[in-house]
Amino acid sequence: MKQGEEEAFSTDRQENEDMISYQSHTYRLDNAATLFSLVSSSRIPCMFRLSASVDNPIKIHILQNALDNIIARFPYYRVNQRTGLFWYYWGTNFGKPKVIMDTQYPCQKMPIRKEGIFPFRVRAYQNRVAVEFHHSLTDATGAITFLKSIMREYLRLDGTEVSEESDIFKPEDKPDLEEYEDAFKKNYRKIIPEPSKQIKAFHLPYKLSKKGVYRITSGIIPVDEILKKSKEYNITLTEYLTTIYLESLQKILFSFSRRKQKRMKKPIRLMVPVNLRRMFPSRTMRNFSLYVTPGIDPRLGEHTFEEIIKGVHHYMRLEVNDKFISRQIKRNVRGELHPLIRATPLFIKKMSGKTIYNKLGENLYSGVITNLGKINLPERMEEKIQDMQFIPAPSPTTKTGCAVVSFKENLYVNFGSVTKENTLERNFFRKLVKEGVAVKIETN
Repeated sequence: MKQGEEEAFSTDRQENEDMISYQSHTYRLDNAATLFSLVSSSRIPCMFRLSASVDNPIKIHILQNALDNIIARFPYYRVNQRTGLFWYYWGTNFGKPKVIMDTQYPCQKMPIRKEGIFPFRVRAYQNRVAVEFHHSLTDATGAITFLKSIMREYLRLDGTEVSEESDIFKPEDKPDLEEYEDAFKKNYRKIIPEPSKQIKAFHLPYKLSKKGVYRITSGIIPVDEILKKSKEYNITLTEYLTTIYLESLQKILFSFSRRKQKRMKKPIRLMVPVNLRRMFPSRTMRNFSLYVTPGIDPRLGEHTFEEIIKGVHHYMRLEVNDKFISRQIKRNVRGELHPLIRATPLFIKKMSGKTIYNKLGENLYSGVITNLGKINLPERMEEKIQDMQFIPAPSPTTKTGCAVVSFKENLYVNFGSVTKENTLERNFFRKLVKEGVAVKIETN
């Protein structure tokens, strides 16, 4: 174990208080971050993105000042990933994160273990600010908190009066100790059963684009229209979008020849992330989300839209609760705490990381749909910001994923794809139009 790594595994109160004073410290990755760090590569960059567009071109020097000010409020993001004998860990990074220009393709690989590199980027282009986070650092809840905070500070420095009563983090605020916690381990219950095993899911058979190419297709939808439509079916917006996604994948499968269908017929499932802070009280700014996998089985025949709706609705009602999610927490944390795994050198863990990642994750679902929900801002900020969008992390296994966010009067549905084939996106948005929902399409 490297010198200083022992302190990384200390979880006592004194360590957290010392970190809040910005002294040089090391600390462990959370349970989800451990796996993301083991599999991160140019094909699996583990990067996701959130962005905000304002009503005037971004002033880079003011944005840089805002970043300089706000990073002190997020000491657990002011880090660099280090390599120990048994685990990766975070070490304080006293460098200065820089605002950089945006590029055509988002969510590119980040060398998070290179000295001085932060596990996030702040990008700017014209009137847009984007933050891209490595998933080993945080989930979408942490990322949107950071984006809202930097936008508030930017607008303040640019002369906009912003409400002081806002719950958005401010540079002068002191971090709460709970923001550092590994909420997975905090809510680990040793004596409950693990979730049942699932068989492999159907995956799109399309050829991957060259590394680094990430095609984005955005659907901008009046939020009132689509909420009205989901209410007609007596389901939530997430259930409605999940149903359309599943039907779109089913349509692709049944468009193949019978011979190809026979070979590829496996359950069609979607990974739907769940923000666990709504189930287990936690203020952590690290990862604290898991997922459920609603789906259909095409081996039983083609499912109608109404059948998929019923299946998704009842599955979500059953699975999205603390008891079922606790079983996933048990499985994931138990593996990390196993004495044999803890004693295994890091280079061996890294060799098996991708296998575990696929076995417990991407092999089990056909796509991803993550809904961050409605973003609310103080009135003066909301007047200045035109849109806020969410782009999922690239995946070479599912090839296409979807991230959804609602801001002001619009719902933004963003598909990210590492293949040239756009049949899935076409099926999805054409179904919405057929349902009577207006959709405006943009791409990169």
